[in-house]
Amino acid sequence: MPDASGQRLPQHNPAQTAAADRPASEGGILRGRNPDLDGLRGLAALSVALGHCYEQVTGLGLWGTSLKNFHAMPTAQVVARVLSAFFPSDAAVMVFFVLSGHVLWSSFRRKNMRFFRDLPDYTSARLYRLLPLTIVSGMAIGLISAAPAYELVRNMILLSHSMNGVLWSLQAEMVASAMLFILWGLTKGTTWKMLVALLLSIAALPFCRGNPLIMFLPAFILGAGISSVPTWVWRSSWLLAAGVVVLVFTNVILGHGGVDRCLEMGGATMVVGAVSEGRLPFLHWRLPLFLGAISYPFYLTHVLGLIMAQPFQDMLHFSSPYPLIAARAMLSIPPTIVIAWLLHVLVEVPVQRARPQIRWPFTIEWSAGLRPLVRRPLQADVPALARRR
Repeated sequence: MPDASGQRLPQHNPAQTAAADRPASEGGILRGRNPDLDGLRGLAALSVALGHCYEQVTGLGLWGTSLKNFHAMPTAQVVARVLSAFFPSDAAVMVFFVLSGHVLWSSFRRKNMRFFRDLPDYTSARLYRLLPLTIVSGMAIGLISAAPAYELVRNMILLSHSMNGVLWSLQAEMVASAMLFILWGLTKGTTWKMLVALLLSIAALPFCRGNPLIMFLPAFILGAGISSVPTWVWRSSWLLAAGVVVLVFTNVILGHGGVDRCLEMGGATMVVGAVSEGRLPFLHWRLPLFLGAISYPFYLTHVLGLIMAQPFQDMLHFSSPYPLIAARAMLSIPPTIVIAWLLHVLVEVPVQRARPQIRWPFTIEWSAGLRPLVRRPLQADVPALARRR
């Protein structure tokens, strides 16, 4: 998934860039880039890739089971379902959503953005951030799969995810990015207004089942609310551990339903909030920072790594699924890292540097335009009221 802020990437060495720009956090509002969140983004992308390897071997049927099904399942399947919690692709995507909401909202505050004034530039930033890599990766996937031109174009511009399943999350991100900016324009970060918006979005969940473009909106709003929570909350010693447990193991116990999704959103919020306050120092290491920098192209192109690894995987025959899972990971992830790094250097960084600042071709002075229209009739009525008295 992308870095939600849409900021230009200053140079090609992602680890050095993030380490050099380590920000201070004041009241939960980030200044600049936060390497802790970059590292978390990298680990989340890696978790998604490992989860894909696990699901391809064990099958989606196992993914759909939970604690209530264990009594009717063989012991080997129960063990496999419990172990799947350690390859949490779904939980990682939820972290992406919450993280995106947090980074976007922090950017709104830091830049003191206004809805109408900054709408063109914000729209430009989101399109430049999301579409170039989906277009390039879609072309590569289309060449390998010989997809019809019409379907290829739809996937490249995020109107479909038939060629690359992970695109559904980018469709959700595109919709949520727009909704979050509207929410910022309506609330300006006022806590009680955001709480009302969160409750309304949660209340709408029963009516949005099967529509991922809407049902994950509360995750983005929860991420936006992280900066409104006192810092000492996120620095609590137990919060991060509790968030990880809720995030990772809830679906094993409850299955993939509405209650599970809400709990996963809460767990992801606890994790992102704690990480934003530096609760995991190892996220500053070079490897997590590097993975964080290439996380978006890595997320998009792991399907290419799986396709490239398939001929070698077909030659392997194991009696146990776990060596096959490890083989899929070792054969698909390294080439995906190489592809992602090339796309980061050749596409992602240049595009972000070249993104234009777009403004309205006209300027509206609200104080000189609308306010006199409202005040003039009121001022005209004052002498008349005085004469009547």
